[in-house]
Amino acid sequence: MNNELHLSPSLYLQQHKDNPVHWKQWGDKIWKEAERKDKLVIVSIGYSSCHWCHVMEHECFEHEEAADVMNAHYISIKVDREERPDIDHIYMTAVQLMSGQGGWPLNVVCLPDKRPIWGATYVPRDKWMQTLLQIQKLYKQEPEKVRMYADELQEGLQATELLPQDNEAGVDTSWLKERESRVLQMRDRDWGGYNRAPKFPMPWEQIFHLMSAETFQLPEMNMHMLTTLQKMKDGGIYDVLGGGFCRYAVDGRWKVPHFEKMLYDNAQLLNLYGIAFRRSGNSEFRDVLYSINQMLQLIFLNENGLYGSAIDADSEGEEGKYYTWTKEELKAIAGDDYPVLEAIYDLNEPWEERYILFRLKDNETAAKELDKSIHDIESTLENVHEKLLEARNKRIAPAIDRKSIAGWNGLLITGFVHAYQATGDDMWKTQAEDLASNAITHLKKDGSWQRINSEGNVYNPAQLEDIAALCQGFLSLFSVTGQEPWFVEAEVLVELALAKFSDDDSPFFYTTSSDSEHVIQRSRDLEDNVIPSPNALMADALRLYCAVAYKPELEDRWKAMVKHAGAISREVKSGFYLWGVLYLKMAADNHKEWVISGENSISLLTDITQTFHDFHTDLFVLTDASNHDHALFQGRWQKKTRHFVCQGKHCHAPVETVEEAMGVIRQ
Repeated sequence: MNNELHLSPSLYLQQHKDNPVHWKQWGDKIWKEAERKDKLVIVSIGYSSCHWCHVMEHECFEHEEAADVMNAHYISIKVDREERPDIDHIYMTAVQLMSGQGGWPLNVVCLPDKRPIWGATYVPRDKWMQTLLQIQKLYKQEPEKVRMYADELQEGLQATELLPQDNEAGVDTSWLKERESRVLQMRDRDWGGYNRAPKFPMPWEQIFHLMSAETFQLPEMNMHMLTTLQKMKDGGIYDVLGGGFCRYAVDGRWKVPHFEKMLYDNAQLLNLYGIAFRRSGNSEFRDVLYSINQMLQLIFLNENGLYGSAIDADSEGEEGKYYTWTKEELKAIAGDDYPVLEAIYDLNEPWEERYILFRLKDNETAAKELDKSIHDIESTLENVHEKLLEARNKRIAPAIDRKSIAGWNGLLITGFVHAYQATGDDMWKTQAEDLASNAITHLKKDGSWQRINSEGNVYNPAQLEDIAALCQGFLSLFSVTGQEPWFVEAEVLVELALAKFSDDDSPFFYTTSSDSEHVIQRSRDLEDNVIPSPNALMADALRLYCAVAYKPELEDRWKAMVKHAGAISREVKSGFYLWGVLYLKMAADNHKEWVISGENSISLLTDITQTFHDFHTDLFVLTDASNHDHALFQGRWQKKTRHFVCQGKHCHAPVETVEEAMGVIRQ
């Protein structure tokens, strides 16, 4: 059989196993074959829930004539970007250099030595075939010209990895304040976010703006972010029936989503809405946490206790069919309660002849218009939502990509901890502990961390994203439980990062380990995106680790990473979100650790964090004498509750009450 994708555990590759294209899986054997035959290679990258990946498959890869062109002149490789983000990153960078834009599906033509010479995202069938024939003809007639272009592009790729030379400058936040002022000028005052479309939830960017609002005394920014989160929650991007958020909105009002749902988005949105709830007291933000969790537990949770990666945008061959309604369906299901739906949701402006539950009015406004009490509106709406969800559950559901990705599950551990801190509900902490335990059990092979578990197949060595996100998750869990095994696991991950991912020429880490297969060049991947830079995640993990263990050389390292990232951001003016949070923590020079020691430390923490959130204070519990050896905890354990507020490796005298500790923090 020419198409070998049926051998892969990847759902995305399995989706292409019946294509007439002679797809191969990435591997040294295939590249050696390309060199031996001197054939160009198509590297086509996507993921299982990608709508436009499906479209291009139907138009091109399922089409015999297009497949004939590919099979006759090329070796074709399919790559799941979620399995191999290192491959995706390097070729995405190349395509952005060539065309100024990127996205998925990502299609790249490479020389037999893996160097790219052409790339694009979605391409219609006729243009796809025409382009492939032109490239093949050029390579056959003028191979040196093609190789010269590959050389130039390779130089461009190498240039993207260059770092600023001056890393000795002091920490200055004035440029960030100026940038935040410009962000305010670009904001959408009515709908939140930027004044453009599409609109993406960007959890760490939004957390950074909340922190900037406090740091620089920008009440407009604080209000803008709270408005943004409310509009996201009211938008069609939010699944008010089944819970959770879709990937992004194609319009400027958060109304029409791109209907795929990703684990990494919803994991980080637990962080964002948890922080926003603690700072604003808006109970709707608290409700969002439980809504996300409803979806996670019912849909994403696998039998092994890990969480899958994505829910497809399409069902029955149509994007959004599962989530949208005809007006006749809504009337039939809601019955006499339909006027309440009509008063709250936009049921006058259809999307592709169907309706999205896009909230235009709050319950109070609807109650006044319908001359009902708010309680009646809430009760009716809850009842109708249940009926709609019951009806929706009878439809053919979108496919779920059940493969578990180590880094994304690490992000979710941290998300569960944030939700626990925001609500005080032990359920979240239990979920975080269960997930952490299952990650240790099901994401290792022969004792080594792996990136993927797909139906029991554990494979692909962990990349920096996985190491850093898991480390951050274990340390977050340690901070709220005081359980030593979580710190031990984090310490092992720190040592692994230092041993196998370090860059000898900079404080940063490479995204792949020193003993893994690499793509053209080892990348550092420094720009924060929807998922923060793996290096930013690692810097935050080192910060938390050093807070407990007091490691001066690692403290210097994470701060050097943040300073370097700041210098880069001043030049490129983007991708500085988690980095920005770390920069402001470092720049303020007043970051504190609050240690709650004693038998009742966990119950006290549960009470404190629901109303207390300070960007410059990390809380830790010392539950017994077993953690006595950590530098942060030495000499601080006794059964009776005591509070220690530490700053710059110096701890104030212990106090006995929360109020006294708060007073020390506010000094």
